[in-house]
Amino acid sequence: MDTIRYSFFGEICHYLSGGRMFRYPDQAPGFKYIFESDDSPITFETPENVEKNSAENSRSRSTVNPEEEAKEEGNDPTLIGWYGPDDPEDPHNWSNLKKTFVIVQICFITVSLYMGSSIYTPGVAELTEDFGISTVVATIPLCVYVLGYGIGQMIAAPLSEIPAIGRNWVYMPTAFIFVVLQVPTALSKNIGSLIVLRFICGLLCSPALSNGAASLGDFLPPHYVPYGIAIWGGTAVFGPVLGPLLGGVFAQVLGWRWTFWFMLWISALSFGLIFFFLPETYGPTILSRRAARLRRSTGNPSLTTKGDLDFAAVTTGAMVQENLIRPFIISFTEPGVLMLNIYVGFMYAVMYTWFEAFPIVFVEMHHFNLIENGLTYIGLLMGCATSCAIYLYLIGHYMVPWIVAGVRPEKLFKLSFAFAPLLPISMIFFGWTGTPNIHWIVPVIASSTFGVGGFVVFQVIFNYLGLSYPRYLASVFAGNGLFRSFMAAAFPLFARQLFVKLGPSKFPVGFGSTVLAGIGLVLACMPYFFYHAGHLMRVRSKYAN
Repeated sequence: MDTIRYSFFGEICHYLSGGRMFRYPDQAPGFKYIFESDDSPITFETPENVEKNSAENSRSRSTVNPEEEAKEEGNDPTLIGWYGPDDPEDPHNWSNLKKTFVIVQICFITVSLYMGSSIYTPGVAELTEDFGISTVVATIPLCVYVLGYGIGQMIAAPLSEIPAIGRNWVYMPTAFIFVVLQVPTALSKNIGSLIVLRFICGLLCSPALSNGAASLGDFLPPHYVPYGIAIWGGTAVFGPVLGPLLGGVFAQVLGWRWTFWFMLWISALSFGLIFFFLPETYGPTILSRRAARLRRSTGNPSLTTKGDLDFAAVTTGAMVQENLIRPFIISFTEPGVLMLNIYVGFMYAVMYTWFEAFPIVFVEMHHFNLIENGLTYIGLLMGCATSCAIYLYLIGHYMVPWIVAGVRPEKLFKLSFAFAPLLPISMIFFGWTGTPNIHWIVPVIASSTFGVGGFVVFQVIFNYLGLSYPRYLASVFAGNGLFRSFMAAAFPLFARQLFVKLGPSKFPVGFGSTVLAGIGLVLACMPYFFYHAGHLMRVRSKYAN
C-alpha cells in the first residue's frame, strides 16, 4: 500500500478524492512539523483536531534535524526538508527490497520500449511487397525511431528535473501515448504514415532511455550507482537485440503488422506495472509535493523547498542555454568529448547495421526463415550479458577503489584495453565467415565477440565523462545521446549497399565489414590515447574538472 500511495496511480487517486484516498503521514490529524531554530522551536500544525494533542498525535510528529537543516537550507523555517535522517519518504531510506523492485520496473520499461526500434526489421521484405517500396525506404522507420529518441532525450531529461514535474510525470504520459500509437502503427496503410508514427513513438520512448540512469541515481548510494547503471545499461542493449528475435516469430507466423501488435501488448504491460507500482524517485519533487500538502493543511503559504526556489530563479533563456545549446557547444568544441562521442556513436551505429547484415548472411546465404534468423541475435545477447557480468566484477575490484582513491579519470580506460580491439576483430571475423561454406555458428560467435567488447568500452567512456565533466553532466550526456542516435539512424540507410555493392557473391558482407573494421581499428586506439594524453585536453578545458 505504501508503494501504491507514492505511485502515479496513488497520486491521481489522492488528487481526485480531495486527499481522502492514500493519505500521507503529514495529513494525519494533529500532525506537527517542528523546525528547531536557533532561538525557539517553530511549529506548523494542521488545523484539523488541533485540540486533540494526545500522546497518539504526539507520536506522529516529526522533527527536523537542526544541524542538517541549518547547513542545507540556511536555517530558514519556511524551507521544507526531510523529516530527519530516517525519513521513509527519502528514496535513499527505502528498503533494499523496494529499491530492487524499482530497478526491475525501470529496466523492464526500458527493454519493452527500446525493442520497438528493431522489432519490425524481420518483416522488412514483406513490408516492401505490401507498400511497393525499396528495401532502403523500408528501413527509414527504423532510422526515424532511433532519431526520435535521440531528439526526445534533449526534452525529457530537463523536464524530469523540474521539482513540480519529476520523473513519473515524464514517464507516464509518454508511455501511455506510446501504447496507444501502436494501434495506428499496426494499421498503417502506407509508408508515409508509418514513418511519421515511428518518429513520434521514438520521441515518446526517450524518457525511459534518458531518465533511467538518473532514476537509479535518485535512490542508490553513490558507491552502488555504477552497479545499477551497468545493469540498466545491459537491459538498454538487450532491447534492440531482443527486437528482431521476437519480431521474427510474429513476422514469420502472422505477418509484419503483428510485430506492432506485440509492441502494444508488451508496452501496455510495462506501462501498467509502472503506473501502479513505480514511486516517484526524484527527491526535490517529493519535497515539493510535501510542501504543497503542508501549505494546504497549515494555511501557511510561505512554505516551500530549496528545489522550488532554485528552479524559480532559473530564467527561460538559461534553460534553453543549458538544455538545448550547451550540449552542442560542448560536443563540438571539446576535442575529448567530440572524439568519444564519435567512438560511442560508431559502436552504436555498427550494432544497427547488423540488423541489415544478419538477413544477408543467414536468410540469403544460409536460407534461414525469419524465426531462425531472429535466433541468431542470441549471439549478441549472450555477448552483452557476459560483458555485463565482467564489467560488474571490474567495478568492484578496480573502478570503485580507483575513484575512492582519487586517481585521474583517465585511468579508467585501462579497463578497456583488452576489450577495445574486440570490436574490429569481431567485424572482420563476422564479415569473412558469413558465407555458405562456413557453418552458421561461426558468424554468430563473431557477433557475440562484438557484444563483449562493446559493452565494457561503452560503460568506461560514460564513467569517464561523468567524472571529468560533473558540472555539466546533463549537457555532456545529452550531447552524447543525440550524437550516437544521429549516427545510428544514418548507418542503416547505406548499410545494405555497403555490404552488397562491395562484397563478391561468395562473401557478401566481407568487404563492407572490413571497411567498418578499419574505422573501428582507428577508433580502438582511443582508450590508449586517452589513458596517456587525455588529461592534457582536460586541463585545457573550461568545462572539465
